[in-house]
Amino acid sequence: MNDGTYSRSVKRAIAVAMVVLAVAGIAAYFIWQRDPQQAGYPFAPGVPGKLGALWSKSPADLDRLSAADVAALRRAAARLDSAMSAAEAQKELLVTARIDGLRSEDRDAIRGVWADILEPLLALDDIKQRYSGFWGVDYRAHPALHARAFGLTYAALCLEVAAGLRLSAVLGDARVAPVMFDEADPESGLPAATFSVFRKKLTRARDLSAVPAGDGWFQVWLERHLQGCDADRAFAGEVNRWARQAKDLLGPSAAVDVARTAKDVLAGEAFQRWFPVQKEVAEWMGDTRVVAQERRLVSDAQIAEMRKLLRPGDIVVERRNWYLSNVGLPGFWPHAALFVGSPDDIRAVFDQDPDTRQRFGTFSEHLARRHPDAWAAFLGKDAQGHPHTIIEAVSEGVLFSSVEHSLGADYVGAVRPRLALPDIAHAIDRAFEYFGRPYDFNFDFGTDDQVVCSELVIKAYEPVADGSGLRIPFVTVVGRRAVPPTEFVRTLSRERGQPDRQLDFVYFLEGREREKKAVVGTEETLARTATRSKWDIVQP
Repeated sequence: MNDGTYSRSVKRAIAVAMVVLAVAGIAAYFIWQRDPQQAGYPFAPGVPGKLGALWSKSPADLDRLSAADVAALRRAAARLDSAMSAAEAQKELLVTARIDGLRSEDRDAIRGVWADILEPLLALDDIKQRYSGFWGVDYRAHPALHARAFGLTYAALCLEVAAGLRLSAVLGDARVAPVMFDEADPESGLPAATFSVFRKKLTRARDLSAVPAGDGWFQVWLERHLQGCDADRAFAGEVNRWARQAKDLLGPSAAVDVARTAKDVLAGEAFQRWFPVQKEVAEWMGDTRVVAQERRLVSDAQIAEMRKLLRPGDIVVERRNWYLSNVGLPGFWPHAALFVGSPDDIRAVFDQDPDTRQRFGTFSEHLARRHPDAWAAFLGKDAQGHPHTIIEAVSEGVLFSSVEHSLGADYVGAVRPRLALPDIAHAIDRAFEYFGRPYDFNFDFGTDDQVVCSELVIKAYEPVADGSGLRIPFVTVVGRRAVPPTEFVRTLSRERGQPDRQLDFVYFLEGREREKKAVVGTEETLARTATRSKWDIVQP
């Protein structure tokens, strides 16, 4: 190649390069003019976040899961506010100076205050930890998902901080209540010193400084990306409200130079877990609440075998190990439902029974006539074509579901009330009355307009004038009297072998996490779950 040809080639290459650079510069200018904040966002374009199940999800899955966690965050926030209001109402008891002057019920009440506060705190802590790698969601490709992830972890921290400051204001320099708060609770599986850990976190400057830092960060970079739909706009408003509450309680003591330190604060340890209660077992499980919905230990074949032994009126208890629905009601079992069988089962069991006929006539016709909407829903099938056989109260309200869907869990047990057929028919009739009512996230058994899972079963079997029905002991949950699902199993355990026992054992499928399967258990192994740790899911 001669010098002239070389010179022309170089010139042509330089000219092309200059054109490319000019086009790129013009494009960058207009991108900056259109959205200078996005172009300068410190975490764009999405450095990989913390390793784990969350960031391996597709954008569609992350959208679905994060939207569900927004709803879970709201429920935890409402429960925490109720628990804090109950604590503030009991301030006189909590500041008692001498433990020797307390009655047994006073000591139980003090311990109950912390237990009721800790439950929603644990739910918030799970959410905070799960979305602490918010910066792993590509800000440029998915700005709304990035903003929602930050909102979840930041709002959870603000709610924790605000609750801690409210509780500190109640306690002042009290000595007795904090000592009792720190006691271990073997039944729930909680270790000692949970309150001390919580109070220590509230004194850490890096945790508290994340509140004002995160507020500025959210308003400058992220809030505008949550304006695309009503649900995200509502969530953005809640994040701002919870942030203001925490900032107002903190006062000026935690102020930071947001422009200078926010990135370091929010990408560091600000959102680490405060309550490391649940034990990690196998990596295949993934993170709480982002476990694939089909991940369960009980198999379809096991459900089919169990189904053969169930009879209308049986009470089923269920547990899914790694779901936030486990937070709310105390005890190992978080969910209870009522097996009603198929329409053919109801006809076979009740329609020809003389005593039931005397009370209801033809029972299946009675249900269809008295509860037409519920009966029509009962005749339907689930999304997979399985017939409805269970009525239960879930987050969507009181509805019918199939055994294949409802019992697809990690542990499933069934017990049978020792009642005459007309009394069991009456319970099913009562349960149908509640069809369509909303779920009661406040766990208030004193109202009927909303119901929680075990409340549906309790009210179905509520004793009537002649004395028939179930008498399952109530416990106090967030200052209210309730019957958590575990109390059905506790009643079975306490009354085993007694001639006047209320419940008989039907079936038990016991999850084995290490083996990734469930095994058929016995009445004794089911009875033992009444005192099993709620949080420690590791099998021997």
